[in-house]
Amino acid sequence: MKKFTLHLDAAIVIALVVALSLGMNAFQYFQVKSLTEENARLQFQGIADKLNLDSQQSFIDRQNAKIEQLEAAVSSAQAAD
Repeated sequence: MKKFTLHLDAAIVIALVVALSLGMNAFQYFQVKSLTEENARLQFQGIADKLNLDSQQSFIDRQNAKIEQLEAAVSSAQAAD
């Protein structure tokens, strides 16, 4: 029966690989977490921006309708004279 032996340098390499792997996983986790939060914030900001643009476009359309009504009233008043 053969005896299993683990050399000190092999144990150190295994410990380093495990530690580096855990460190890399933690680093990637925090990157993904921050990017996910930023993505959610940007999506909410995009929704707010779209609502603001729609509101402004509605206001512009109402103002254009008023201008057209005033121009029609002025042209009909000039035609009556």
